[in-house]
Amino acid sequence: MSISRVCARLLPLLLLVPALTMAADNDRNYKVAPNLFKKGVLLEPIADMAIVKSSMNFSDRPTVPLRQNTLYLRHKQGPKEYLWYSGQVDASNYEKLHAFSLKDNYLKSSEVIGLRFYGSQKNKAFQDEADIYFDREYIYSPRIPKLFFMKNGHWQQLIETDLPGVVVIDTSLAGLTTTSYTLKMKHVPSKIYPVKPGMYSFAFSAPNRLPYVEAVYVPGGGTVKVKPNLLVVDTTSKGSLKTSVTVETVAAAKTLEETEALFDKFNDDMQKNVALVDTSAFVKSYPTPKKPLSLSVTSDDDVYKDYLSRFETKRAEALDLWRSSKMGSARKVSRALREKLDSLQALPLRGSLVPTKVEPNYEREDGVNKIVSVRMALGKDNERFDVSWNGNVEGYEAESLYTVLTSGVSVKAYVELANNKPVWIYDEGVLKGRHQYRYVKLDLSIDGKDVVCHGSFELPGYIYDQTEVQDWLNRPAEEVAQEIKEDESKPEVKASNDYGFGVDVNMKVPRVIRDKMRGNVALIDSGSFRYYGKVVSMSPFAIHTTEVTQQHFKDVMDRIDSTKRIKDHSTFLGPRKPVHNINWDDARAFCQAIGGDLPTEAQWEFAGRADNNEGAIWNMDENPDAGVYAVYRDNSYKLGKRSSEYGPQPVSSKKSNAWGIFDMSGNVAEWTLDKYFMFSFYVENSNPTGSTFGSHKVYKGGSWKDKEAYLNLTERDDEDPRYWSESIGFRCAFDRKVFENDGKETPVAEKTAEEKPADEKPAEEKK
Repeated sequence: MSISRVCARLLPLLLLVPALTMAADNDRNYKVAPNLFKKGVLLEPIADMAIVKSSMNFSDRPTVPLRQNTLYLRHKQGPKEYLWYSGQVDASNYEKLHAFSLKDNYLKSSEVIGLRFYGSQKNKAFQDEADIYFDREYIYSPRIPKLFFMKNGHWQQLIETDLPGVVVIDTSLAGLTTTSYTLKMKHVPSKIYPVKPGMYSFAFSAPNRLPYVEAVYVPGGGTVKVKPNLLVVDTTSKGSLKTSVTVETVAAAKTLEETEALFDKFNDDMQKNVALVDTSAFVKSYPTPKKPLSLSVTSDDDVYKDYLSRFETKRAEALDLWRSSKMGSARKVSRALREKLDSLQALPLRGSLVPTKVEPNYEREDGVNKIVSVRMALGKDNERFDVSWNGNVEGYEAESLYTVLTSGVSVKAYVELANNKPVWIYDEGVLKGRHQYRYVKLDLSIDGKDVVCHGSFELPGYIYDQTEVQDWLNRPAEEVAQEIKEDESKPEVKASNDYGFGVDVNMKVPRVIRDKMRGNVALIDSGSFRYYGKVVSMSPFAIHTTEVTQQHFKDVMDRIDSTKRIKDHSTFLGPRKPVHNINWDDARAFCQAIGGDLPTEAQWEFAGRADNNEGAIWNMDENPDAGVYAVYRDNSYKLGKRSSEYGPQPVSSKKSNAWGIFDMSGNVAEWTLDKYFMFSFYVENSNPTGSTFGSHKVYKGGSWKDKEAYLNLTERDDEDPRYWSESIGFRCAFDRKVFENDGKETPVAEKTAEEKPADEKPAEEKK
C-alpha cells in the first residue's frame, strides 16, 4: 500500500483528533455546577465518616472562604445531585483519610470545591468519587491514595502529602485562656486541625493560676491531647507590701502613661521586698522546659528557640504573680493595675506628631536620579513614638511634595493606632522602654490643608524585631478587618534597612519597567504553577508586556549593523500593531539582538496565567467574555476584510491579565523557545525547557483567526521554524539581571505609546 493511500485512510482520524481535543477542553462535564448542590437534605449514615455527626446540619450550598477549623464533606447523592455538609472533625476517622495539600498541588479551595475527582484517568465524567472532604488547606479521600481531575482539557494528578494531625486541648479548667504561638489563630478551640506534623507551642492562663507555655510534637495523622497543668496561686498569705500605690490611686489615673508610672512605682516597691520571699517552693513546683529530643527537633531549631524564649517570659511572669501572692493586700493593687492597663491599651489612639526629618527616595531614569517618594521620620529615636513613613500624597508629584515639606510651611502629621498598646522592651529583666507599634493610618495637614496619604510605616529594628510586634504584624486577616474601615486597605508596616528604606519581601504583582532599547517588560518573581498536570517551580525572569510591535521592531533594526537587519514582512501595517509573517529564526534573532531570547513555553504560560489555574483568564470573571481580553475570530476574522477590526489589532487594545501583560490570548499567536516532539512527555520539576528531540517549535495563545477554544493558554501548537503566517508573532523574555544591574529601568507611571487604550488607536492603517 502506497504512503499516499495510508495518509488518505488516516486523514479522517487525523481530522477527528482536534475535535476530540476540543471536546476534552470543555471542562463542564468534569465540574460540579453550583445548581447541583441540594439544600436542606439530612445525611444518611456513612461508614467511618470523618465529621462528628452531631455537629452537622442539613446540607447547604458551598460558600468561600471556608471556615477555619471546620471539615467539609461533599457527598454524591446521585448522578446530578451533591450534598454539602460541615462540622467538627472526628479524630479517629480523620486518621484514615488520604490528604492532598492545596498549597503543594498549587490549587485553591475556591476552585477545588467544584472539581470532580477520580481514581484513575480512565473514568468518565459521571464516575467521580462519591465522598470528598475539604478544609482550608487540604482535600481528602477516604478511599484512595491517588486522585485525578480534569483541568484545561488535560488529566492532572494530585500528589498525596502527609496527613495532618489533630491537637485536642482539655478545656475543663474554669476560665482557661489558650494562645497559640505557632498557629495563627485568634481564638484557639478545644480541637485544632489540620495541624501539619511538627512542633507546636501554646500558652495557658486561668484565674488564680500561674501561666506557663507547653510544647508538643504532632505526628502525621496522629492525635495529641494536651492537659494544661496550671499551678494554683497561694492566696492565703497575710503579708503586706509597703507602697504608696493604692487601688484608689490606680482608679484615679486618667491616661495610660499615668497608669504605667504607677505600675513602675509599684514594681519598684515590690522588688525591694522580694528578697524577703523564699522562692524555692516555686522553683521546685513550676514545670521545666521540654528537651528538644522529646519534640523531635534540635536545640538550634528556630521553633524550639522561640518556645524557650516564650517559656522563660511566662515563667518570669508566673514568678512575679507568685511573689505578689505572698504580699497579701498588694494583690488587689496588682490586679487593679493590670485591669486598668488592659482597658486603656485596648482603646484606639489618634495622635499628632511633627516630622523630625524629611528625605527623598530616588530611582534612576535615563541616567538621572528622580524622586519617586518621600520618607518622613516621626517622633524621636528610642522614645515612645519612633516611626517613619514612606510614600506619596494625592495632589503632589513626589518631587514637589519633597520641596513643599522642606520649604518651612506648616506640616502636621496625625497617626492612628489600632490600640494604644506599646511593646514593653526589657534587657536582662530591666524595663528599657515602651514603644508604640500598632500604626494603621497617617493623615497630613500641609499649610492647613488636609491631604490623602498612600504609603507604609517603617519601624526601627529594635521595635520591629520584638516577638510581640511580629505577632501583631502577622495577625489573622479577620483581626485586620476589624481594625480598619470598610473602605480602607490594610496598611503596610515594615522594618527599615540600613539605608532607611522600607523592606518589602511580599511583591505579588510584577513591577513593569520601561527600557528604550528593549521595550516594556514585567519583572516576574519566582513561583510555582500547574504545568501539564505537574506542579513546577519557576525562577525569576522578565517578559515583554506586549507583543513586539512594528515600531519597536523598526527602531531596533535601525540601530543594529545593517548586515544583521531583519526585514519586517507584516501585511497589516501600523506602528502599534504586532509584527507578523515572521518565522521562528528571525523572531529569536530579534530577541537576542536586544539581550533576550524567546520565552520557554513554561515562562510564557506562567506569565500569561498570572498566578491562577485557568487557561482562559476570563473564566474567573463574573460574566466570562473572551472579547474583553482577546482579539479573536468573533471580533476580528468573522467581520470580514472590509472591517477595520479585521486582522491583528494594535497591542494592548484589550484588557491585560492580573500582571499587566496584554494579548497573551489572541491577536497573534506567539513563538516560544521550546522544541516539540510528539512522543515527549517528561516535564522537569523546575524551569521546564521542552523536548530534547524534534525540529518543530511550539507556539502559543491563538490568534485573531481562531475560535475561543483555541485561545486557552494551556494549549500549544507547533510548526517548522521556517514557517511564517499573518497570524504568528512573538514577544521576548529576559534574565532579570539585565534590568536589575544596568540601572536603566524606570517604573511606568502611566501607559506608554504601546499601551494606549483602544479608543486612542491611530487612524486606519493601510493593509
